[in-house]
Amino acid sequence: MVTALLAGVALSGCSAEPAEELTILGSWTNEEEAEFTRVLNDFEAASGIRTRYQGHRDVSQVLQVGIERGRPPDVAVLPRLNDLQRYVNAGQLAPLKGALTTDPGAAPQLIRLARKVGPDGNPVGAELAYAVSMATHLKSVVWYDPAELAKFGRNPPRTWDELVSQTQRIADGRQVPWCLGMSSPPVSGWPGTDWIEDILLHQSGQVAYEQWTSGVLPWTSQPVRDAWQTWGALLRASSGETARASLYTTFQVAGTGLFPREEAADPYAPRGCHLDHQGSFVIRDYRRHLATLPSPTSTASPAPSFTFFPTPPPAGKTGNASLQEVSDDVAAMFRDTEPARKLMSYLASERAQAARRAQTQDVAFSRRTTAPDYQDGVTRAVAARLRTGTLCWDGSDLLPAAMATAFERAVLVYLEAPERLDSLLAELEVVRGKLSKAEWMDLQCVPTA
Repeated sequence: MVTALLAGVALSGCSAEPAEELTILGSWTNEEEAEFTRVLNDFEAASGIRTRYQGHRDVSQVLQVGIERGRPPDVAVLPRLNDLQRYVNAGQLAPLKGALTTDPGAAPQLIRLARKVGPDGNPVGAELAYAVSMATHLKSVVWYDPAELAKFGRNPPRTWDELVSQTQRIADGRQVPWCLGMSSPPVSGWPGTDWIEDILLHQSGQVAYEQWTSGVLPWTSQPVRDAWQTWGALLRASSGETARASLYTTFQVAGTGLFPREEAADPYAPRGCHLDHQGSFVIRDYRRHLATLPSPTSTASPAPSFTFFPTPPPAGKTGNASLQEVSDDVAAMFRDTEPARKLMSYLASERAQAARRAQTQDVAFSRRTTAPDYQDGVTRAVAARLRTGTLCWDGSDLLPAAMATAFERAVLVYLEAPERLDSLLAELEVVRGKLSKAEWMDLQCVPTA
């Protein structure tokens, strides 16, 4: 499969020769691939440059093979930011140049890095722009059906204690509070790492979070331990069985528990769960599921719908409410050609963002779009959140690959055996100790204003 994907890709990295056809590698497949391909068609129409997109769920593996064989794509869309640091350190990534790097509109989307060498990880030279954030996903949110949640307390919780109390009320009503799904091949466990990162950010604040993502704060430190224990306590208030079942449930299937089953004759039937901590990309799955439900036969109750509330901070730390965890899909250039530079400029442009919104029915968000660009209340609210407060990158996306993999596996073990927390954190600390400073990223949270 990897060989087929790489067949025909232009030879050697960072060449100055123009490419007859731009090759783009990314993780989007199926429906998302079709949407992105139509965005590339817009680029072709505007530039006259041909493109060929190749989608694969394990982009990192395919890209690494291509680099080793001297056949990287012209541009790759990466879901993990730390991969950028590795390629920059190895001199395999071409820095961006020209008007794109000085465009004020594109500035929030540019990822700037310095090359690091040696175990001490000291930067070599100045920071340069190496990537463009194409898509931004809001993660510090909890989704719910307003009519359903109103049965257990009308107002969304504003503090973590209120969230725990609401969880308990739902459980006391013999219903499942949380939609939990940890399965997501080929990388399961990340929905759980999102939880722990979000809790750490809101519980201990920006400084502790940045120290942890840059490899300074130990896994055995109190802030990190507190985040795991806080999540565990919330799940115990929910249901231990739900936590174990999540190991075999995908996050998409788990999230549809907010709504009636597809075969349910009554759209107001009891729900499988009531709260879903998931990134804004889940809107696509909610819409798809709601479209399968039968039309309501009565107007006595509101039809199923969804919205969100922000992850609440602990009482007394309301200042942390403005902190928001986000993840980004970023485009990087592996062959320095004029067509590749034009594509990178296009991907950072408002035109590209407008094309993506149109192709995804407003499910695509970025750091440059604004709330008025969106047509419905939920997507407008997501866009508005992305333009307020301080955005902090997904912690797992910043961790070295070995660290992130160990984190994901530890989450899965913790859900099965929470009593092993101390040993799991000690094992994670051993992994941290084996990594050089050059492998860690120094990206800090970014204020939106």
